[in-house]
Amino acid sequence: MYKIAISHDVNDADVKIIQEGLIESSKKSLGSTDFMEKSFSVLLKDENGNIHGGVLARFDLESIYIDMLWVNENSRHQGYGTTLLNAAEKEGYKLGCRYSTLDTYDFEAEAFYLKNGYERFGEIKNYWLNHSRIFLRKNLQSSSHASGK
Repeated sequence: MYKIAISHDVNDADVKIIQEGLIESSKKSLGSTDFMEKSFSVLLKDENGNIHGGVLARFDLESIYIDMLWVNENSRHQGYGTTLLNAAEKEGYKLGCRYSTLDTYDFEAEAFYLKNGYERFGEIKNYWLNHSRIFLRKNLQSSSHASGK
């Protein structure tokens, strides 16, 4: 007999068991696990190595997923956000990805991503404290990354 156990202190061993189970299950359907996500970061550092912004992203065979993009309050409105985003997209394209996908909230940076060539493809209204979660995607093959600019 099984029982349900809820934990608010997730440990690495439990995560590994679940990941390996999902990988094995996916391998039966897809015949490969080459698609499994890998992570990378793009950091904005000063001459002392202090971080003033960055991107945390994952990638698989077709898409990068921008988990987080952040720029320090004092460094905003100077083009660093766009520079970080472009660097992450370029790295994804270099790794063979065709798309960049991300989500943001209605009070965050939708206009920024739209300005950078992303298209909205979904929204969950009232997702969190009456705010919507917005999903966006960009085709990297039709952007300047494909032409090497």
